[in-house]
Amino acid sequence: MGTGSSGSLPGLAVRSGLCSVLLLNIAGAADLRDADWKRLNTGDVVVDSEEQGGRGRVVAMVLIDRDVEAIWRVMLDCDRAPEFVPNMRRCEVLERAPDESWEIIEHEIKYSWFTPKTIYRFKAEYTPFERVHFERIDGDLRELVGDWVLTPLRDRGRPVLVSYSVFIDPGAVVPEFLVRRALRRDLPELMRALRDRVSETPPTDPGEQR
Repeated sequence: MGTGSSGSLPGLAVRSGLCSVLLLNIAGAADLRDADWKRLNTGDVVVDSEEQGGRGRVVAMVLIDRDVEAIWRVMLDCDRAPEFVPNMRRCEVLERAPDESWEIIEHEIKYSWFTPKTIYRFKAEYTPFERVHFERIDGDLRELVGDWVLTPLRDRGRPVLVSYSVFIDPGAVVPEFLVRRALRRDLPELMRALRDRVSETPPTDPGEQR
C-alpha cells in the first residue's frame, strides 16, 4: 500500500445508505443457493435482502476472474477510485499505521445535482488479500461499519468471490420498499464497477495470465 494510494472502496456508502438504517452481512460461499451460483457464474451480481429485527439485511456478491492480489490493488487504490466508483468525488488517506495495518480515510460522495455532498471518515483495518473491516469515525453518516471479503474458490486462486457488507445509519427514515429498491439498483452497479476495473488492469505477474 503506497502512500496516498489505498483505501478506495472499504467504507463506500451506497446511495441507499443515505435513506434508512441498513444491515448488510456477508454470506459465505457455503450458504449460496444453486441458483445464486448459476447467476454468479454467468457474470451476474447476487444481491439478497430480508428484514431482520426491523432492519433491511442485504448481501452483495460477485465473481471476479483475477487473483486476489489484483483485486486487492484496485480496491485499495484511493487516488484512482473516483475514476470508476459510482458517485465518488474524492478519496483521501488521512493517516496510516507504520505497518500499514490500518488507515484513516475520507470519502466525498455526490449522488446527483440536487442532493448535497456526503463526507465521512472511517478507519479501515486490513487483513492483506483477505478482508477489510471498516468503521465510521465521524462525518455525515451517523454510523458505518462493515467488511469486504475476498474468497478464492479454486486451487489456482481464481475466480474470487467478492462479498460486500455494511451497516449504515444515516440518521434518516424512509419507507422500507424505497430502501430495497435503492439497494437493488446501487449495489450491482458498485460490484460491476469493481469487476470491470480489475478486468481492465494489466497483471503485474506474468503467471497470472491465462
